[in-house]
Amino acid sequence: MGGGRGDGAGGGGGGGGDREKVEVPVKVEGAPPAGGASSSSGPKAEQSPAQEQGQASYKQPRRRGNVVRASQLNARAENLRERVKADKYDVDAWEALISELNPAAGSGRQQSSTRIRAPLETLKELYSEFLGVFPTSSAGWMGILEVEMSRGDQQGVNGAFGQCLLSVKSLDLWRVYIKHVKTTNRSDTPDGLSAIKQAYEFTLDHLGTDISSGPLWMEYVMFLQHSNAGVMFGETAPGNEESSKLVAIRRAFQRAVTIPTHSLESLWREYEKFENGVNRQLAKQILNDLQGQYATSRTIYRELKKKWEGISVNLLATPPGTKASQYKQQKLWTKLIAFEKSNPLKLEKEPLGVRIELVYNQCLLCLHHFPEIWYEYTTWHAGNGDHARASEVFTKACSALPACTMLHFAAADFEAAQDKIEEAKAIYEGLLSRIDKLEPNTQGQIWIQYMRFLRRTEGASASRKLFLRARKSEGCSHHIYSTSALLEWQNGKDVKVAKNIFELGLKSFLKETEYVLEYARFLISQGDISNARILYERALTVVQGDDARIIWSEFLKFEYQCGDLQSTLALEKRRKEALVEMMDDAAAEELQKHPQFNIGLLLLRYNVSNMLPCSEATLRHLQALNVQEAFYDLPKVSREEAKPTQSAPPQDSNGKTGADGLPNVISELISKLPPRHRMSGPLPTHEEVDSVIQVVSSLDFKALKAAQAAQGSGGRKRGAAAMDDRRSNRGRKSDATNMPPKYDVYRMRQQRQRTIK
Repeated sequence: MGGGRGDGAGGGGGGGGDREKVEVPVKVEGAPPAGGASSSSGPKAEQSPAQEQGQASYKQPRRRGNVVRASQLNARAENLRERVKADKYDVDAWEALISELNPAAGSGRQQSSTRIRAPLETLKELYSEFLGVFPTSSAGWMGILEVEMSRGDQQGVNGAFGQCLLSVKSLDLWRVYIKHVKTTNRSDTPDGLSAIKQAYEFTLDHLGTDISSGPLWMEYVMFLQHSNAGVMFGETAPGNEESSKLVAIRRAFQRAVTIPTHSLESLWREYEKFENGVNRQLAKQILNDLQGQYATSRTIYRELKKKWEGISVNLLATPPGTKASQYKQQKLWTKLIAFEKSNPLKLEKEPLGVRIELVYNQCLLCLHHFPEIWYEYTTWHAGNGDHARASEVFTKACSALPACTMLHFAAADFEAAQDKIEEAKAIYEGLLSRIDKLEPNTQGQIWIQYMRFLRRTEGASASRKLFLRARKSEGCSHHIYSTSALLEWQNGKDVKVAKNIFELGLKSFLKETEYVLEYARFLISQGDISNARILYERALTVVQGDDARIIWSEFLKFEYQCGDLQSTLALEKRRKEALVEMMDDAAAEELQKHPQFNIGLLLLRYNVSNMLPCSEATLRHLQALNVQEAFYDLPKVSREEAKPTQSAPPQDSNGKTGADGLPNVISELISKLPPRHRMSGPLPTHEEVDSVIQVVSSLDFKALKAAQAAQGSGGRKRGAAAMDDRRSNRGRKSDATNMPPKYDVYRMRQQRQRTIK
C-alpha cells in the first residue's frame, strides 16, 4: 500500500470492467450538473428510482481465486490479526493481513493467483477496520469499493464514493470513480454520455493540477474525440455539434498544456497534431499565442519534478514518531508547499488556490496525524480571507486529531474571532463530552481554557458557573482551583473571592506542593505575610520526602525576604533538623560531618535571583564538595568557562594545568568520576586517593616521553635485518616493561603505599 510517485495514475482496483453497461447514473453531491459549477460541499451518494430498478440488472463480475469460509483461514491470518490488535498502526501486519485474505490486493498478483480468497463479508469487515485506522488510504477505499462491486451492491458503491471521494484526493481512487461511471452509463445516450463527461470534468477540476494528471488529461481528450458530437452536444443549434466538439477538445488541450505534468511534452505534441489537423493556418497562430505559457509550464515542471522526488503519496498515515521516514516526508512536503505558495506560474488568486489546496490535501493523506500541517493549512485559508474554508479545515483537523486539544482551542479562538461565540462554545462542550477518554493533564487544560474563554467572552458569571461544574467533575486537579482564583484576582481584582477559592482548594490539595506555592505567591503579592507564613507551616505538617524539602527551601527563601534575622536563624535550625530526620542515621551522620551542609545555608541566604554571593572559582569548589547533596541546587559552571586567576597555579611538566592546580589530564579524569554517594562497594580513603594523585603529579612527563622516544629510536633497525630482529623478538616483554625504575609508575605507587603504612 506504500509506494512512490509514479509517472501516471493507474486504474486501481475498481473491479468494474466486467460489468454490463446499464442506465444507472452515479450521482455524487459536489459533482457539477450539466452547465453548472462544482460545489465545495462534501460528497453524498444519492440513488434515483431508476437506480433502484436497475439493481437487479447490476451483474457481479468474475471473482478472482477461490472463496472459502472464514473458519478455513490459516493460522497466519490469525497471527496477523493479533499483531494489529496489539498495535493498530503496525503497517506491515496490516498489509500482510490484507494480502493473506485478499491475494489479488497483494503486490504479486501472478504469484498469488492460486491462493484462496476470504468471503466478501470477511473482506468488507477487514477493509472497514483498516479504514478505521487509516481513513486516508486510497488503497483501503479501493479495496472496499471492489468488495461492494463484487457483491453487486450499487447503493454500497455509491455510499463508499460519497464518503471518500472529496476527502481522499488520490488519482488512483478518482480514476476508479471514472471507470465506475463509464461502466454504469451508456455512452450512446445523451444522459449517459453527459454523466461520463461530468465525471471527467469533476475529477479534473479537483486533481487536474496534479503533476501526474497528464494521462488523465489525455484520456479525457480522447474521450471527447471519440464521442458522438450529435449525442454529446445535441442541445446546441442544429449543425453546430461538430463545432462545439472542436471547441471542447481545444479547451481541454489548452488547459492541459499549461499545467506542469509528467506528460506535458506529449500533450503538446498531440495538441499540435490536433490543431494542424483542423486548420494549418489557424493552428500556427493559436500555437504561437500559447507557446509562452507552455514554455513557462515546461520550465516550472523541471523544478516541480525535483520537489516531488522522494515523496510517497501512498504512504499510510501513522502518528508522529512511529516511523523514521515520516519526518523526511514532512520535510519534502513542506518544501513542495512552499514552492507552490511562491506562485512560480504567476497564476491569479483562484487557480493558485486550487493548486495549493490540492497539495495540502495530498500532504495530509500521508501526514494525517501531524497537527502543525493542519494548523498551517487553516492559517493559509484564513490569511487569504476564506474564513468559511478555514473553519471547515479546523473541523476536519479536530476530527482527525481528537486528542490534540490545542487544535480544538485554536479552532474555538478562530470562531470567537469571527464573533461566532456559540460555535466556539460548541467546540469546548464537544471536548467535555468525551473528556474521560483524554489524559488527566489534558482534562484539566480543557476546563482551564474554557474558563478563560468564558471570562473573556461572557464575563465572570459564566466562568464561575463553569468552575462549579469543573469542581464536580471526576479527576478535578488543583490547577483548576488556582486558575479560577487567579482569574478573579487578575481580571476582577476581587482578592476576597480569589482567597476563598484558594482556601477551598486546600481542603483537597494541601499536599500538592505546586498548589501550595502558587497560593503562597499570591498571598505574598498581596502583602499578606502572616497568612503566607501560616500556609507554609500548614503544608509542612502533611508533606513528606522531596516535597517537604521543596517547601522548606521556599519557606526559608520567604523568611529571607520578609522575615527578620532572628526568625531566619530559627527557621534555618528547624530546617536542618527536619532534613536530618528525613535521612537514615548513617547518611545523616555522614552528611553533618562535612562542611557543605552549613555553607549551603549561606548560599541560600544570600542568593538573589541566582546571583550567588561567591566567585566562579568558589562555586566550582563547592560543586566539588557536592553542596547540592545538602539540598541546594547550584548553577552549573563548566571548567572551560573558568577565567585564569591572577596567580599562576602550579604547572605539570608539560606546562598544562587545570584550575585546581592538577594536570589537565588528571583534572579531567576526576571530573568524570561519579559522586561518592553514587558509588557502591568499598570506597578508597582520602589518604589513598591523595597518594595516587601525588604519585601521578610528581611524574616528569617530559623526561618520560624523551626516554620512550630514545628507546624507540635506538631499537629501530633498517632493512631485512631489522625485520628478522623484530620477528625474533616476538613474545618478549614490551619496551615499556623494560623502563627504568625511575619511570615505573606501578613500582612507585607500591613504594608510596608502603611508606604510608
